[in-house]
Amino acid sequence: MSGSAGAILLAAGQGRRLGHDKSITAIAGRPVLAYGLEALLGIRDIEKVVVAVREDVQEEAKLWIGKNYPNEAKRVEVIVGGKERQDSVWEGLEALGGGAEWAVVHDAARVLTTAGLIQRVMAGAKRSGAAAAARKMSDTVRQADGQGNVVRLLDREGLWRMETPQVVRGTILRQGLQKARAEGKTVTDCMAAAELAGVKGILVEATEPNLKITLASDWQLAEVWLKAGSK
Repeated sequence: MSGSAGAILLAAGQGRRLGHDKSITAIAGRPVLAYGLEALLGIRDIEKVVVAVREDVQEEAKLWIGKNYPNEAKRVEVIVGGKERQDSVWEGLEALGGGAEWAVVHDAARVLTTAGLIQRVMAGAKRSGAAAAARKMSDTVRQADGQGNVVRLLDREGLWRMETPQVVRGTILRQGLQKARAEGKTVTDCMAAAELAGVKGILVEATEPNLKITLASDWQLAEVWLKAGSK
């Protein structure tokens, strides 16, 4: 990838549906944030990784990272994330500064993500200005109303489930987030912010497991995969 890259690891979620913090709670023997951090640090093109966490766990996260990654201390900064996802991305961009041409944004809750997937998405962003890991829809999809009543059957052809990592040129991401803020819009991922700045980007198919830990069942499944991978 031409141009410098910085990464933002989003770990400031409340974990309400899990009932506990999703960033520093141990899964398969290590904090949740450790897996995404390790994948990002394994890519030498990424000059700095900003980890966005809740204020109440910031010091604990700093201590753990400092103890376990002492040789990478200059590449990692732990900050307090914002109220919403887009706020945490903005704070991450501010921490990266203007030196990083590319922003690699990843959810810490996707603990199975590999360096290989991150690199493929980075390559896709180089071609288009923005790229994201995504997965083709394989299930039948129906639209329903608020009470669960079926409205219609949707054609799944061309439909994708969005994942992370997502990589966007820093200036584009900043412009999109600024526009969202000015217009009072909520963007649920970085591709939406890029679209507000006029860049559609491309999707890079994630062929390996890359689930996001949201429910207790996700946690159990991810832990099985992580333990199997460590053998």
